[in-house]
Amino acid sequence: MAVVKKILSWLFPVRIEQVKGKVTPVLEVTLENGKKVLNAGIVNYSFGALHDVFRIALQKAKFIENPPAKVLILGLGAGSIVKIIVEEYGQQPEITGIEADPTVIHLAKKEFDIDRFSNLEIENVTAEKFISENRKRFDLIAVDVFVEATVPESCKTEKFLEGLYQSLQPNGRVVFNEMPMKRFSVEDDFSKRFDNRFDEVEIHELNLGDAPNRILIGYRKT
Repeated sequence: MAVVKKILSWLFPVRIEQVKGKVTPVLEVTLENGKKVLNAGIVNYSFGALHDVFRIALQKAKFIENPPAKVLILGLGAGSIVKIIVEEYGQQPEITGIEADPTVIHLAKKEFDIDRFSNLEIENVTAEKFISENRKRFDLIAVDVFVEATVPESCKTEKFLEGLYQSLQPNGRVVFNEMPMKRFSVEDDFSKRFDNRFDEVEIHELNLGDAPNRILIGYRKT
């Protein structure tokens, strides 16, 4: 039966499990093109289009040229970014994964074997709370915090961005993923706040899924 489902998944998504999350109303594990993905509503949370987005985003943030020793992932999901770092890029940094929804963590362990990553420490807390209390410094912070297709406004405030900046080592960088509902613009309020907080900023538009992603990369120089 498992082989049949895998074959069928190349024709259409095959649902494996659907549950209600604590933060996200509907979480669904499906087989798509022969592999498991985690979706929320109409958007991908892990291992689908999101996986491709962050593979490119990390390349643009010069991950290979300057591999980090300590990584923070805000919005761990089922572990897409961890897989890219460890299994695709062959790096073994210390990774702290923050996930607000305990149901997502459960699915990550049950369906995606996230516990195989011995260098990963998972915390069940919101990104906002973690950043407000954090005293550690990281070389790379990946921000992938969504409730379905929306980044919470609390993760786009000046206070949150200041917390991200203070959580970076010198020469560290933040890679922030969002899916704006409006047409992309470098003049919107969030991109202005982001540009004002970091020492150097890059903004990239990626069109890999059903909706475009905007990747904001912020660097701390000193």
